[in-house]
Amino acid sequence: MTRHSSQRGFTMVELAVTLVIAAILAAIAFPSMATMMVGNRIRAGGTDLMSALLLARSEAIKRNAQIAITPSTAGDWTKGWVVASVATGEQYDRKNAFNNDVVVNSAPAQIVYNGSGRLAAAGTTQVEFADVHGRAEARCLSIDLSGLPHLSLGACA
Repeated sequence: MTRHSSQRGFTMVELAVTLVIAAILAAIAFPSMATMMVGNRIRAGGTDLMSALLLARSEAIKRNAQIAITPSTAGDWTKGWVVASVATGEQYDRKNAFNNDVVVNSAPAQIVYNGSGRLAAAGTTQVEFADVHGRAEARCLSIDLSGLPHLSLGACA
């Protein structure tokens, strides 16, 4: 009577083949993952500004005063922004700089809400968030005549 002992585990060849297949799949998936991550950063930037705009509008209505959202560095929205009272300078919110992949296009020098919750400047204001390298689709944040912001997929028209 002979006993058969079964061995468990992988041979070196099986392990090497599995690792090669995993490396090939990772190499194929990496560009899509990078594009997805940049797209998420763009969306997060637009959502952060949208939140700041809603806060500024709410504070303007609550205080019946002008509230401004201005870039932290003059004219450069990618460095972040500040939400503050125009009259007193009291700061309500602050956003830090974006990741290097995100750029802000076609943004005004500042966005100011009146005490009525409408924009001080007439017309529709738009801010575009895009990828520096063009890998992901841009997002357009537009503020309508009533002062409400809307974030949509695609470049601003």
